[in-house]
Amino acid sequence: MMKIGTVGLFLGAVSLCYASAGAQPTSLARAGTAPRGVNETYRALKHYFSDPSLSGLFKLVSADEKTHTIVARRSGIDTQTWSDWAYCKLGPEHLLDTLQDNSATIKAKIAPAGRNSSFVSVTGYFEATYGLGSSNASTSCVSKGTLEKNILSAAGASPSAD
Repeated sequence: MMKIGTVGLFLGAVSLCYASAGAQPTSLARAGTAPRGVNETYRALKHYFSDPSLSGLFKLVSADEKTHTIVARRSGIDTQTWSDWAYCKLGPEHLLDTLQDNSATIKAKIAPAGRNSSFVSVTGYFEATYGLGSSNASTSCVSKGTLEKNILSAAGASPSAD
């Protein structure tokens, strides 16, 4: 009985710490199923990120054929696109700040989902720098899911229901 109480106290303290910090997840994976095998889906996404005219200026950071994992990054994203992709929660001390710089990093993982299909998981990580004059503040931003759904579409995957 003492162990259960200790575990409950610990979990309660972790929850309180998480809530008091105003913490919220900054990225959530979006997933879908593509109607082709893992290797074919991997190659299609790798090609997509290797050609800036297709991916909208993303740069391929890494592509691991063994684990079917792809990482791509884009920075200097225009304000309209950024507001479609991410939400940045800033404190009141930054109300007058403007977006100075930003970046989106995508991690895509492809796994088998049957004989001729693959499961595609896409996670976006967003960071922005806001500032006024010489004062700057960097922050992690919350994904709106739009970019991840676009990447799933590029992979030929039908997104799972949210």
